[in-house]
Amino acid sequence: MRLNIFFLIFLLASLSVSAQRLSGKEAEAKIMEYLEQYSPESHTMMALLAATPNKFNIGNSQITLSREQSPTAWLSERTEKGIIESLNTVVHETMHGFTSRYAYVMLEQNPVDDYEFGDSYSAFFLTKDEIYLVKHSEVFTSNKLKSGIPKALRTFRFNPYIIPKDNNLGSQVQGIYGLMDEWNAYYHGTKTAYDLFEYYQQKANDDNKIYLEHVSNLAGTYFAYYEFKYYILKYLELAKTDHPAIYSDIMANDNLRKVYTAIDTRFNALLGQFEERLDTIENIVTSDNYTSVHREDGYYFIGSNGVGLFSEEAEMLKKELNLATMVALDKELRIR
Repeated sequence: MRLNIFFLIFLLASLSVSAQRLSGKEAEAKIMEYLEQYSPESHTMMALLAATPNKFNIGNSQITLSREQSPTAWLSERTEKGIIESLNTVVHETMHGFTSRYAYVMLEQNPVDDYEFGDSYSAFFLTKDEIYLVKHSEVFTSNKLKSGIPKALRTFRFNPYIIPKDNNLGSQVQGIYGLMDEWNAYYHGTKTAYDLFEYYQQKANDDNKIYLEHVSNLAGTYFAYYEFKYYILKYLELAKTDHPAIYSDIMANDNLRKVYTAIDTRFNALLGQFEERLDTIENIVTSDNYTSVHREDGYYFIGSNGVGLFSEEAEMLKKELNLATMVALDKELRIR
């Protein structure tokens, strides 16, 4: 009896800590602590951005940027649970800030001969040793893709990334560069969610259904791989047929094509790792011979509880990307 009471007190204390509301500074420190422990690559990106100044001298130009938004702005709540479940989004949104701001760091450290004030650049982070500086060429809005995308393929992210027309949305106004920025952000957010497995493993010792939180966090963003690859290739297709000068500039932009190739390689590999993770969880959970794990109608079940995998959307886009026209466009854009 005394042992049960002790366990109950311990459990209540643990729940109290995980539900404790943190201050902004405490939450920001906790974000970095979790990323350093579980997702070092994301931590590196966040640390580089945090150290990025607001003023830059590039050639004869002085550039001043507004203050970067705190990563706590993307938390569902400033608690341990809120931080963990939001890290996918935190990294995704912060990656956008990195992509636009860190370009100025790279330009200041290694000036380019043809830089002119007003030129647009992106810094695409893949790893700390692989950051690509990409100069933007002329674009048309991605909103123009809408008529070329069948209604059946207008999946979850078609709105707002393609429609309605929005002159403030990077995925539209920056054309292929904005679409690539979103694709990269979704990759890193999803990779961060994948990296948190050890955290959920520890929590699942008392309740294996906690693994569903991990699966749900991954399932919500993994199929963005197919969506944005499709949008990028449809953009290239439309440029090729209706905007030949823009198409030529894209094909001449080696760093952009390197970024496309690098994101595609890594994100595609992550999808395979996600499938393996689902098998790993099944093996762990079913080892006790009491709990079943199965997939049914696009859901992943542990016992009687399940979460959606968006399998139908993913398979539909995957099938489209395997068409000869899409495979040919992929080969055109890819660089070796």
